[in-house]
Amino acid sequence: MPDLALAVTAGLLVILVAGYRSGPSPALVCGVGLGLLSAAVIALSRPLARAGSRPQLSAVRLPGHPEPGTPATLTLTRAVAGLILALSGLAAASGLVPVMILVGVLGMIMTGGLLQLIRRRTRTVGNPARLRAAIEAYAPRVIIYTSRESGGAYQLAMWLPLLELLGERYLVVVRHPAALAWAAPLTQAPVVCAPLATDLDAVITESARVALYVNVVGGNANLVGYRSLAHVYLGHGDSDKEASVHPTHLMFDWIFVAGRAARERYRQAGLEIPDDRFVEIGRPQLADAATPAGPVGSVTEPTVLLAPTWRGYNARTELSSLPYCPVLAEALIARGATVAFRPHPLSWDNAAERSLIDSVDALLARDRTASGRRHRLAREHRRDTLVEVFNDSDALIADISGLLVDYFATLKPYAVVLPPTVAEPPATAAAGYRITHDQLRTADLDRALDDLLRTDPCADRRPAVAEHYLGPLPPSPKPFLDALRSLIDRH
Repeated sequence: MPDLALAVTAGLLVILVAGYRSGPSPALVCGVGLGLLSAAVIALSRPLARAGSRPQLSAVRLPGHPEPGTPATLTLTRAVAGLILALSGLAAASGLVPVMILVGVLGMIMTGGLLQLIRRRTRTVGNPARLRAAIEAYAPRVIIYTSRESGGAYQLAMWLPLLELLGERYLVVVRHPAALAWAAPLTQAPVVCAPLATDLDAVITESARVALYVNVVGGNANLVGYRSLAHVYLGHGDSDKEASVHPTHLMFDWIFVAGRAARERYRQAGLEIPDDRFVEIGRPQLADAATPAGPVGSVTEPTVLLAPTWRGYNARTELSSLPYCPVLAEALIARGATVAFRPHPLSWDNAAERSLIDSVDALLARDRTASGRRHRLAREHRRDTLVEVFNDSDALIADISGLLVDYFATLKPYAVVLPPTVAEPPATAAAGYRITHDQLRTADLDRALDDLLRTDPCADRRPAVAEHYLGPLPPSPKPFLDALRSLIDRH
């Protein structure tokens, strides 16, 4: 759209300038015609190039394979069109024959470039043979995969540092060009974009032993069909959300889970998965999570991590307390607490949720100015890791989510906000304090915050609950790395 607006504006300027300087003449007609044609080429060349080729089989940082980029034809065509746009105004205004001839020659070059862009419609852009040869030479042992177009960066990012510890070459595979843009900055390993299911034929080479899956997406089935690989579902956290026990998990060879609670959750959901297909690995991402130095009641000005989940994708997953975070933040401020605000990564993709985030940030910013408390605003600390925000907090208020379970590793007090759709408190609330939406503007909220930040009567229960969900504490990367190395050696 910016290209279109710029081109139309420039074309109109050609007409106005030429008409003002020379009045109606053959030169004006020719110059204006070429100027408008050039404006159209500038406006339409990029959309035409995108529409004229299927999504490209491409790779970033893959040795021996070229990086994707803007086609040279597109760049040249737009440059020539811009030059013609300028010269056509000069030609129309001056009536100079040499200028008209130059404009005509450039117009022929521009037309040739435009035809080349059109021919791209019938041509395959990617080169599967070249890509496969580069992957064979690179010889990855592990493939980590997502077919999400957007919103998957945090799901992928939590596992990549662990793969670096593995000491084996790995390959990141995505299915959308847009995903290539957000996945590539997450790692120094090669990232391949294979848009079509058949493109995966070029990606799966003899060296690969294990495929890792970080989310539940329909495109997972395309890769699971390659039976030379051991297919492992990792997910992106353990929680009582329904996605944690999705029926599609049955198609994987192995399911890596944090602890015993996940095994039980599958059984309770009626998914009959043989016990030997589960591997308990804990939560290796939390190896550096710190436990408290003393009881929370001894902290004069506690920092509370306020971490609502996202809106969900159906009625059963509408668990977010984000709309109520202003009330929660005000209640915490009234107690002299510092608030660290951490909305779910997917909340940033929705305009309504971003507006709610901004309203909470504004509230915290006003109090920071007035009181001097060092509140952590969401936009200012969006890139902080979970472990960083965990370690800088004394307590948590969250929804039913993977972040809630991860916080168990700290053994710090937590409260769970429960929406009306949750009839029975989840098992994750067993060692925490419950806040229902109905309690948010009543004395019940004060009582829950007293428990959370002063008396903490659930403190003795948390170690057992944490071990049930996360395995032995403190978490360690070793179980994950050992399990993955074992699968590589066996396949």
